[in-house]
Amino acid sequence: SKIPMAEDPKERRKFARLDIALTVAYSVRNPGGEPSPMVEATSGDISAGGLRLMTPSLLENGATLDLEIFLGEEMEAPIHGVGEVVWQTKISNTSFETGIFLKHVENDDKKRIMSFVFDQMAKLVGLNQ
Repeated sequence: SKIPMAEDPKERRKFARLDIALTVAYSVRNPGGEPSPMVEATSGDISAGGLRLMTPSLLENGATLDLEIFLGEEMEAPIHGVGEVVWQTKISNTSFETGIFLKHVENDDKKRIMSFVFDQMAKLVGLNQ
């Protein structure tokens, strides 16, 4: 069985990771069928390579998600991406911690995530006082 890419430690730490609660909307792609309705979730952390989401329902490992990530910037368009579910931990019947590998994000959006993460981290350590 193929080891999920996101679990390779070198891969996991390639991008700075920020613990932050952001609104993320997702819909599950169904091969050959209609995608599921958009569902809102909250991120636990985010990087340019993936994110940890608190989802309200169980998702299959390997499921493909269409994502809209709201970086909390007023009036800015959300970041659109395609993610793959790589792990899930059940917290309760209505809460699942879900690891998502970002399979595809446009380069401009990837840069937006990276600069957002950097700006937030700089605020945390007081670099931009």
